[in-house]
Amino acid sequence: MLSLVDSSASGWLYTIVAAIILGRVVSDYSWLVFYKHRAAQHFFFGSIVVLFAFSSMSAGILPGMNFHILGYTAITLMMGWRLAFVVSALVEILLVFTGAIHWQDVGINFVLSAALPILFSYCFFQIIYWRLKHNPFIYILLAGFVNAALTQALHAVVLSAWFGWHEVYAWSKIWDDYCRYLPLMMFPEGVVNGMFITGMVVFHPRWLSTFDEDSYFSS
Repeated sequence: MLSLVDSSASGWLYTIVAAIILGRVVSDYSWLVFYKHRAAQHFFFGSIVVLFAFSSMSAGILPGMNFHILGYTAITLMMGWRLAFVVSALVEILLVFTGAIHWQDVGINFVLSAALPILFSYCFFQIIYWRLKHNPFIYILLAGFVNAALTQALHAVVLSAWFGWHEVYAWSKIWDDYCRYLPLMMFPEGVVNGMFITGMVVFHPRWLSTFDEDSYFSS
């Protein structure tokens, strides 16, 4: 989670990009269907609370480069990438109100720490869906566990590249104090998301927008 004020031209560019993305998502989404689906509303607002709690429980040595459970893979598989975008944006706003990040960091946080991981997670799922056999175990293991672990890795690499490219920290310091601890966070990220997806597949498969019961259980 970036927590350094970026008031440069690039910072405003990230804000504009974030606004365009969210504007397109909000305008294209069928909110009437969402309004009529009470369970979807519960998951939506519940996801905001859970992701906000995860973001608040971060740990790290370098300011702005912290590790925490992302949870983006689980909410993306559950409600799709569009609602996941909206959830992550609302979490960013809550972090501003609590003082965890500066308001000028919202745009860059959304693009680098939310939008890219969510898109990666969804694209990884799509590859699995179209390339591999439709099997619930493959869905849980690869689309859930492995997908989440790789999403955490992508997030860390993106943050490292941003801080290193802008010379906020030396590359050697980024490696010593951040990147080398990445495997320690990839596993819990995979476990947390994988356990959630497992529970949903077993007990409430219809609440996973990316899980087709007829396709997975008939294969």
